Amino acid sequence: MLLIFDLDGTLFQAKPVVLLAVRRLLYQLGVPEPDESAILKNAGRGAIDMLIGVLPEGIEPAAVMPDYYKQMRAAILERGALFDGVRNTLEQLYEDGHELVICSNSPMIYIALVLEHTGIAGLFTNYYSTEGYKSKSELVSKLIRPGVPAVVIGDAHGDISAAHENGLRAIAAAYGYGNKEMLKPADFFARTPEEIADRVRDYITDPRRQERM
Repeated sequence: MLLIFDLDGTLFQAKPVVLLAVRRLLYQLGVPEPDESAILKNAGRGAIDMLIGVLPEGIEPAAVMPDYYKQMRAAILERGALFDGVRNTLEQLYEDGHELVICSNSPMIYIALVLEHTGIAGLFTNYYSTEGYKSKSELVSKLIRPGVPAVVIGDAHGDISAAHENGLRAIAAAYGYGNKEMLKPADFFARTPEEIADRVRDYITDPRRQERM
């Protein structure tokens, strides 16, 4: 079975890393630091969108992107961590014979660094960024294969809609950064990372799954 995982807020605790990287970048640029909520508001949508929300007029996000990635790399190495229970869950799913892939809004360089730093890169067949795609739904459409059951696992509305728009079921990472209202349309709910494996088994044994294959 193909398991399509979101990264930030589902496997990786991105908030401490993003906050540290942005604060250091703004300090470097001499820009006053906004409220934490302003920094995190668009973080899950990608680096450019997040920087647009915190940089003042006159500073182009693309121009400071190299500096931001430098700060992000340092922050990942300093504070990057998986949610408790993620590693054991991924290892269990891998040993059960499932194919694991990452589908994230973050850039490829970020995804690769997170997977290597946290030591879980070898559990994934591949990883993909929505860069160059109109939406996560479009990317997911490129990953699914005829006759291969698949499910999307994530903590945001975009993950749920990406699944449903491609005729797939969605497992909500209810412990992540998404709110309950955003995740309400999901088909299954995991209150902890450990419960993801349980929800995958629920999907496999659900007779209704044939309706979406």
